[in-house]
Amino acid sequence: MEQLPDSFMVGDWLVEPTLLRMTRNGEVKKVEPQVMAVLEYLVAHAGQVVTKENLMDTIWKEVIVTENVLTRAISSLRKVLGDDRFNPKYIETISKTGYRLIAKVELEPQAAVNDSWEIPRKSLMMALSVLLVLILGGFAASSVFNNSSKKMYHPVAVANYSNSEYWPSISPDGKFVAYSWRGENNDNWDVYAKLIGTESTMRITESPSTDLRARWSPDGNYIYFLRYENGGTTIYKKSLVGEKEIRVIRTPRYSYGDFDVSPDEKWISFNDRENSSSPLRLKLISLETGEEQWLTKPEDGFKGDIHPTFSTNGKHLAFIREKNAASMQLWLIDLKSKGTKQLTSNHISINGFDWSHQAKSIIYGSDQSGLYKLWEVNVANKETNLIPAGDYQMVMPRVAETGRMVYSKMKDNINIWSYHLERKTAEPWLSTNDLNLNPVISPDGNKVCYTMNKEGVFQIWVSSIDGSKKIPITNFTGEYLNTPRWSPDGENIVFQGFLKGQADIYLVNAHGGVPKNLTKSKSDDHSPYFSQDNHIYFSSNRNGEWGIWKMDANGKNEQLIIANNAYAPQLSNEDRVIFYSKKGELGLWAYHLENDIEQLIIEEFHPMYWGAFTIGEDGIYYLNAKNKRFEYYNFNTKESELIYRPRARIPRMGITLHLSPDSQFLLFSQIDNNDADIMLLE
Repeated sequence: MEQLPDSFMVGDWLVEPTLLRMTRNGEVKKVEPQVMAVLEYLVAHAGQVVTKENLMDTIWKEVIVTENVLTRAISSLRKVLGDDRFNPKYIETISKTGYRLIAKVELEPQAAVNDSWEIPRKSLMMALSVLLVLILGGFAASSVFNNSSKKMYHPVAVANYSNSEYWPSISPDGKFVAYSWRGENNDNWDVYAKLIGTESTMRITESPSTDLRARWSPDGNYIYFLRYENGGTTIYKKSLVGEKEIRVIRTPRYSYGDFDVSPDEKWISFNDRENSSSPLRLKLISLETGEEQWLTKPEDGFKGDIHPTFSTNGKHLAFIREKNAASMQLWLIDLKSKGTKQLTSNHISINGFDWSHQAKSIIYGSDQSGLYKLWEVNVANKETNLIPAGDYQMVMPRVAETGRMVYSKMKDNINIWSYHLERKTAEPWLSTNDLNLNPVISPDGNKVCYTMNKEGVFQIWVSSIDGSKKIPITNFTGEYLNTPRWSPDGENIVFQGFLKGQADIYLVNAHGGVPKNLTKSKSDDHSPYFSQDNHIYFSSNRNGEWGIWKMDANGKNEQLIIANNAYAPQLSNEDRVIFYSKKGELGLWAYHLENDIEQLIIEEFHPMYWGAFTIGEDGIYYLNAKNKRFEYYNFNTKESELIYRPRARIPRMGITLHLSPDSQFLLFSQIDNNDADIMLLE
């Protein structure tokens, strides 16, 4: 094959084969070795028809594989490129023959690389001024935000085909990953398995029913999975070598769908209810005798106990106790003494967990930093730490006995939209391949600040009201930042930032500069909001529970205003009323500062969407999550009316709804496309 340079352009993608990386407009995609090899071969024969036989003989010459391996590699490549096999711009399928690369190829790409910062010419001087401010402000002092002293783990994709891959499970020896996928035709959920490091993928199930939640047997010879059929669910198991699937057990009547198999394969743990209205409880069922044992009994008011997971030594069972989707805790039960222990105490959303390979800690996916990241809690002392992984939206972690870990990465494409209240029309305001969140309009109505993720790093950006002249104003190197809010004079922006797992409130000049840390408590400080009298209200759990605090604009004179799990404050135009949600409790509340009276005003407001409300002159615009629409609550009539039903889902990450100062339009974030890949963390 022709020797290619270290980097080259394919269409508008910069390809760097030795780094297994492709870049476009700041978006970076990691590519598996064999998928990159396929692309290199196509580039070397650009414009020519390459037969399937030539590709397979070249890329997999040392391995006996089927044509499906090549098909999946092409599918992965198209997914990375953003190509459509029915209307291709990169790779054309030649029926019954092979493939042809039809995109433009440039082997000397340096002149073709796009400006990933997208600074318009008219704002070039402003961008240079910002840079000068940052330099003079002492970037040497930016070590406050530097996490380089702590080792960072960089994941790689092991299953990133078209459509979403969910519910991963890694074999005990760490060599295989099993997961659920709807296939190339996006038609049915089945269980697949893949040898990590290759493109060798095996379809384990082929039932027309839905097959999910794979679990490996302790010896790694079988995959247990859950099948939805005949109005209920059944556990089956199947080996990798093509044996017929084996029916194991019908799940309990009220089971939530969760299950796990004990290390000796004698017991299965499920959740179930005593009746249709009681909380979910965990139980054990003997695979030998059918004996059933209840294990837990949560209090009334809880949804119940979910996701039972045996420790590797079989002595303990970990689980999640859920009050609602925004209030979950990790618990532990000793299977011998039946004693229970609560491991976490924050009101957080937990999306999957697993025991570490030595059973001394539990690794879980949680949004406690704003985005879903992986955290580790020590089961002995409950110490919790953020896992330093260079990724975000990480859920469903599973750990092998070797310490290898896989998880599912949610790859939502989130953009900012506008809705004109008088014309009743919605249109994209900012649409890119990045994550665009937290849109907030300046007090004078001329600018917008928002957060954007580029190359895996979040920064605050500022643009004109029409979306032009956009520039980044921060150089924050922590894990995440969000909820930016303007000061009353529009000269500063306050936001929450996460550095080494610690959440604090920061202040930055709206024209750019080094952010100043305003809060340095050992607790988490979230969701700041500037009042008209130039004070900053924010959420903090520094007293052991969440509450709303107040401080001066310079971070001095902190004082607790509202306790009882109050969260995410916003103030009325006259600073007389604080509006907020509560951790773990439905409702939007009002606290009247003049007489210290608390009032529930919107019962159906969900705390998981705490940033999806904005204050108007005579009411509140908010997301009714149950009905999936924006509504307007009128202070005078105390009734809500439909405003707009978004075309797609509203994310749960930070500020997702904001009203313009002239009350003419709303800005909101919307998930325009969603995907999920299976990632490997060594």
